[in-house]
Amino acid sequence: MLASTHIVFSSTLYLGGATLFGYDVDPVGWGIAALASLGPDMDLPTSRVGRPLYWISTRLEKQFGHRTVTHSFAGLAALAILAAPLLLLDVLWFWCLLGGWWSHVWIDMLNVRGVDLTWPSPARWVLPGRREWRIEVGSKAEMILLSGLIVVTVALYPLSSMGFRGGLQLLIANFDIAREEFIKDQGSHWYRLELVATDNLTLEQVQCECPVLGVWQGGLIVLQEGRPRAVGESQTAHNLYPLQARLLEGEPLRVVSARVDMRGRSLRWLLGQINTGRTYYLSGEVQVGEKVVNVGDIDLYSPASYRGNVLRLHYARAEELEPWLDLTASQGEIYVQFWLRPGDPPVGLAIEETAPVDMVPAGLRKWL
Repeated sequence: MLASTHIVFSSTLYLGGATLFGYDVDPVGWGIAALASLGPDMDLPTSRVGRPLYWISTRLEKQFGHRTVTHSFAGLAALAILAAPLLLLDVLWFWCLLGGWWSHVWIDMLNVRGVDLTWPSPARWVLPGRREWRIEVGSKAEMILLSGLIVVTVALYPLSSMGFRGGLQLLIANFDIAREEFIKDQGSHWYRLELVATDNLTLEQVQCECPVLGVWQGGLIVLQEGRPRAVGESQTAHNLYPLQARLLEGEPLRVVSARVDMRGRSLRWLLGQINTGRTYYLSGEVQVGEKVVNVGDIDLYSPASYRGNVLRLHYARAEELEPWLDLTASQGEIYVQFWLRPGDPPVGLAIEETAPVDMVPAGLRKWL
């Protein structure tokens, strides 16, 4: 095959591998694969790689002939041994080198002559078996093959950055794939969910591009019209049943978390320590002294839920905490997450220490 065909075929395999196996497309790795795809032709002095390496290519051609030792399993094994130090630098680059070399051998099997894959055995490996279906070097058939490979490579390039499942999710708008993609990269970017769903309570159809906050019982938490709601397939745990869902990646996200001991403190006190003008969410659990059993919430997911004497928070904000702001915790912890965009100033949580609150009334202290 021509050098251009080898380079494009190695690119097709490289981008296809990134799509299927999820490794990042690296210009260095891609370049290694493309250059390695020319390597086996060093046994031909007139080839693209054979001309600058003529002192090697002339000897290889004279001693072994074309498409023999460099196009064999033995040659591939020798390359792996020589390239082994590359494993210490970058494992992916090692496999790019071997993959590019193998791509040359593989596509040369389509030529009329084939390759001596099991050299030193004289057996020739060809694909397909019928001679009239194989391709002459530089022929019209090779130009058609090259054009097809270019189209496939161009199509694979955008898919390689999102992976096979991400590309499939983009095409078929599957909620389960969107959820898995979010979990895989959670905390790395701001995400939105392009959603078509049915409200499980009102049966109203909902369409939105909703910011995604987190995961919840096999589903996702989104902000729909500024209100946290759970999306998923369970009618007992989720507010919205997804019909179509695409995960849309936004700006890079940096999450700064602070762990707060809530013993003897209230939510009102905690909110006083937070710059609520920034994007923040509270998650955690606190126990209070007074035991209250609330009526069940028909709205399913809630950022703040109070059962017995335990208040649980899951991506809550000030507007969801009003009924419990003045409850003082006897124990528990809350994580405060600040979500920052590129260029946002640093943020932290400087806790103002307060005297611990005595949970036992003075009149009863003497009886303890």
